Amino acid sequence: MGRLDDILKKNKMTEKGVIGIYSLFAQKNIKLLKDLTHFTQKDIDGIGKIKGCIENISLKIASDFYEYLLNIEETAKIINSRPDLLDQLILTQSHYINQLFGIEYDENYFINRVIVGFAHYVYKISPSVYIGSYGYYNTLITDAVIKCCKENGIDSEESVSILNSVQKMLSIDITLAIESYYQKTIDDVYKMEHDSLNRLMVLAEYRDEDTGNHIARMSHFAAVIAKELGMDGVYRENILNSAPMHDIGKVGIPDNILLKPGRLDKDEFEIMKSHTVIGYNILKDSESNTLKEGAAIALSHHENYDGSGYPNGLKGDSIPLSGRITKVADVFDALINKRIYKPAYTLEETLRIMKDEMKPGAAFDPDCFDAFLKGLDEILDIRRRIDEENS
Repeated sequence: MGRLDDILKKNKMTEKGVIGIYSLFAQKNIKLLKDLTHFTQKDIDGIGKIKGCIENISLKIASDFYEYLLNIEETAKIINSRPDLLDQLILTQSHYINQLFGIEYDENYFINRVIVGFAHYVYKISPSVYIGSYGYYNTLITDAVIKCCKENGIDSEESVSILNSVQKMLSIDITLAIESYYQKTIDDVYKMEHDSLNRLMVLAEYRDEDTGNHIARMSHFAAVIAKELGMDGVYRENILNSAPMHDIGKVGIPDNILLKPGRLDKDEFEIMKSHTVIGYNILKDSESNTLKEGAAIALSHHENYDGSGYPNGLKGDSIPLSGRITKVADVFDALINKRIYKPAYTLEETLRIMKDEMKPGAAFDPDCFDAFLKGLDEILDIRRRIDEENS
């Protein structure tokens, strides 16, 4: 759906939002709506008998509908915002009515439902006005159906049947439009949440000049590893957004330890280890799924696959997958880049340390490490791009 992709891109929908819209118009969902309304071929055949008549009066229906909307302050303000807008809206609505009675759930139909849903959201038309005005639109359609049944000599019993079929069709129609409105709403909330998370991450940047780049790199590395593990787009986007919180607990670590240019002693290391629990406690009670995942990552990204890690000595699959993925991404980025306590290692030395010293099956989940190696070329490209953008 090229045009639909363009519309979603223009509206800056996230990958999660795009998936939501496409699932809404998937054949599986359309079938569900038809099953729920008992919309069958008999209904389609009945509506087909008045299709031509409806096409002849669709412009009148659309005109009457917008005359009604001009009496509502909320919608009149929008309609009157441009001198030519009313005529455009009436013509568009007329074409849509013809399309609706054609009962072809094709790309043009879906695009129209998305445009209508998004427009109501963008212009801040309240759901009460949106749904309430649809009730009047339904009345206009009902009157038109009755008129067309009479003009086509359809008896009263069949007319009632056709009217019921049209109501089923309209139920599917309003559901898709409102769901598009809803998808746009939750996607914008998701983006606001993501923006808030990014600002939360700025806390760490004030204390460690490389943390910002580290967060950007390792979170993208984690998304690549998730992809190579076969995780879907929603999971990959979720870990991309939650992995940056892995070290948020370091806000509770004193500067003399966090910024010490050298190896920590035993007592200092014990304090440093507490950043996992601090981060978890900061994030754990959030209602946000991203922050909840961030809490799990903060607590578990220093656990080792063989149970020798901290803070809880978790082993194997008892470590959350997101924590196992983040560990590989975090360690790779920490080794290959200069940190306050160490120089940057070469790629060869970094891989040697991860393979031979830390080891898959010991520090790392073997599957996650294999996925990391499969995605290494992409990971190196990401590293170069992010470093260039921030140089």
